[in-house]
Amino acid sequence: MASYEELFSIGEGFDAFVAHGLPGEIAGVRKVQQQLAEPGTISADTLRRIQAIEGRYRLLIAGEMWCPDCQINVTVMDHLQRLQPRVELAVITKGRAEDDLRERMELDRILIPVVLVLDGDFQPVGRFIERPLEVVAGGDALKPAYRAGEYLESTLTDLLELFEKAEGRA
Repeated sequence: MASYEELFSIGEGFDAFVAHGLPGEIAGVRKVQQQLAEPGTISADTLRRIQAIEGRYRLLIAGEMWCPDCQINVTVMDHLQRLQPRVELAVITKGRAEDDLRERMELDRILIPVVLVLDGDFQPVGRFIERPLEVVAGGDALKPAYRAGEYLESTLTDLLELFEKAEGRA
């Protein structure tokens, strides 16, 4: 079984990950990128929290471009790493996650994206599975708004809570 560091090192960067998509899938990513670039999509408080990150974090993401949740959330995670250089990401395939992460993360199955949040020493500090917690809690009623990009900030706040907890600030 590969170490987290080995998995991270073989993972792809965001642009390489996106390049695997079909035109419609890539268009989905570009739409999310445009939404993230619009003023007000991410609140001033969330931007402040992103800048306050003190530690180094690596997002080991299992994802596939055909997955709408990956198109949304992996794009948000890329935006995070562009705003805060202390955060890096690497994307591995769902199949690799089935082989190397499912048991260690104590998951019955891999729902993508599944993200293992690692600290600077490649030690797990948390995880993100498929959708932001706010969307999961809201159920199917929130799905259309989520798919329309109305919960992009929720992905960021879920990750920020993990970082802040790891830094003893939560």
